[in-house]
Amino acid sequence: MSYQGRLQQLNQAFTGGRGQTVRLKKRTTSNLFRYQGRQSPAERRISLSEFNHVLDLREESQTLEVEGLATFGQIVAATLPRGFVPTVTPELRHITVGGATVGIGIESSCHRHGFVHDGLVEADVLLADGRVVTCTPENAHADLFHALPNSYGTLGYILRAVIRLVPARPYVHIRHQRFHAVRDYLEAMEEAVRQGADDFIEGLVFARDELYLTRANFTDQATELGDIYREIYYQSVRRKKTMVLPTQQYLFRYDPDWFWNIPDTGVYRLFRRLAPRQMRSSAFYNRFTALRSKARELLRINPDMRTEKLIQDWEVPWDAAEALLNFALDRVDLAGQPWAAVPIVPRGRATLYPLQQDALYFNLGSYCLIPRAKGKEADYHTRIMDDECMRLGGIKMLYSSSFFDRATFSRVYNGTAYDALKAKYDPDAVFPTLFEKATGLR
Repeated sequence: MSYQGRLQQLNQAFTGGRGQTVRLKKRTTSNLFRYQGRQSPAERRISLSEFNHVLDLREESQTLEVEGLATFGQIVAATLPRGFVPTVTPELRHITVGGATVGIGIESSCHRHGFVHDGLVEADVLLADGRVVTCTPENAHADLFHALPNSYGTLGYILRAVIRLVPARPYVHIRHQRFHAVRDYLEAMEEAVRQGADDFIEGLVFARDELYLTRANFTDQATELGDIYREIYYQSVRRKKTMVLPTQQYLFRYDPDWFWNIPDTGVYRLFRRLAPRQMRSSAFYNRFTALRSKARELLRINPDMRTEKLIQDWEVPWDAAEALLNFALDRVDLAGQPWAAVPIVPRGRATLYPLQQDALYFNLGSYCLIPRAKGKEADYHTRIMDDECMRLGGIKMLYSSSFFDRATFSRVYNGTAYDALKAKYDPDAVFPTLFEKATGLR
């Protein structure tokens, strides 16, 4: 069935529901990690699962037409053989193009191309009343176009997108450099961005005196290839100064171990050695942990109160990078697991994620369970990192738990503009508000 055929089916099935919230139903694994208790009003679920096709690669304009629930794994499989990849490809292959646009998608190419949403050219958006509108930066729905990033489906769902592509080569040559001081590390990262010679820049921080800057470039040459299924990528950063990976493996280098969330123990070492590749993925591990949590609930097994989830990303202006990283290293124990660092230069304007265009920002991410602070609430480290990020004039991504009050949330995420957009595109509150979706509060 064609895209237009799927639209017709959706139009027949969709009817508005005054006062009743609607939630997207899909087949792909969720990348939301909001772990506080939620108030769940009555919901009507709509299925958009069939909107998951790669439609058309246009080589002359270096763009790709794709449906909103197509994953980046699908996209790269379609574009890389023809010599292209998206401007920014999130490192977990099951992330969808629609999700990474209405959320905030980042990767090691952000210093060149900004966020995932900076590569958006056009989008068809399903509104709360069942209408589908096409929005671009210049047309009658330009206000919606610029408000899609960080809207998390609260203004509408992306059914179809046109995204920018960049030329790619078969391999990526990677260089890791260790630093022993925070300031030296950040100065080197900033200089790498300023030089503009690298296709990819990122970092891993294990300790105050163990910081790795990774710079990488596309290449046609490969004498000895690494393999992310035979060696754990984040551990290889500590052992190897240089390596070459097939481009597809580089783009999804953290996927087989869901960053560093699969324990490096005997049972899991055996799993890594014997499991089929389709099971060596963040999507499989994510589903496994969700099923395990449900089983523990049914068996009334209490969760481990010794640990705390810290799956978060924060961004601050570059002149606050040293303060944020020092605060994190002083106040948060990741138990030997690394912080992830990415330099980002936004290339457009996003109404609900208001960062300065073409300015340099420092992104710091944590993607793991950590030791719980003694005598503190379960979300203690999220709260102190959020507070420090806000104090430094930064912003955080909303894919995971947030504990802002309504006034702070409105100030940080341009609540005045959001309220006007909500009134225009969802006047009957069919979709939850961004504050409700991010915080679980009503």
